[in-house]
Amino acid sequence: MPFLLLPTDFAMRLALPRMIAPLLAAFAMLALLLACRPALADVGAFLAEVVAAHGGGATPSAIHERGSTESLRRGSGPVERWWQAPDRFRIELRYPSGAESRLMRGNEAWQQGRPATAAFHGAVVLQAARMALPWRLRDNAEQVTDLGAAPSADGKPVRALEWRVQDNIRMYIDIDPETRLILRSRGVLTIAGASMEFATGYENYRLVDGRRIAMTERHFAMGQYIGSTTLESVEFPAVLPAPTFEPPPPGLRVDHRVRPLAAGA
Repeated sequence: MPFLLLPTDFAMRLALPRMIAPLLAAFAMLALLLACRPALADVGAFLAEVVAAHGGGATPSAIHERGSTESLRRGSGPVERWWQAPDRFRIELRYPSGAESRLMRGNEAWQQGRPATAAFHGAVVLQAARMALPWRLRDNAEQVTDLGAAPSADGKPVRALEWRVQDNIRMYIDIDPETRLILRSRGVLTIAGASMEFATGYENYRLVDGRRIAMTERHFAMGQYIGSTTLESVEFPAVLPAPTFEPPPPGLRVDHRVRPLAAGA
């Protein structure tokens, strides 16, 4: 007895290729994305290459930097920065119109000698995260995602990374695929559903005590250029003096008048 093809079966056979095609396309795209995205194990290997390009070795335990800053809004003046692992940071800027003081110690932060707001605290966390960045990325590899090849702001290809600094703080890092030097970092701070973005471009790399350091930084806020920092000296002490990160006593305000930075500070 010949096989009878019912109308319903015939329609299903005609529709089946049309149903499967989108699924096959989706699976092909997923396979392509997985192939282009490096495996998690490769992130650590790539970060080791990045650290080697910046001089290699152990992560600095502390950094002391001096230089000059130029702000489109406030003019030019000296700048001094201190960082100590894992969560100490201080920066002093002297503009013609006055000074700025920012301090972070663990979960606490101060601006101009007063307790900082949550937004300002997050901004200081991002500033501190940029210190010893290649080594910090390696140390926090479990929080780093390799985003693969991507175009940079100027259209040149870069290798992109994402570092989950905190729950509400992300840093995106562009790395030269040939030299493995960091070209740009972009920090995104999200508070109450609103995001703020701060970016820094790194130029003029020089070897300082065996580590390759970008002596010129160009700063951006919400995509707009706001100024630059030029480093004149970089030191890697084993530890910084404890008073470096001591906040002002309650009721004592920081003297914001312009004054020269002490040579041995």
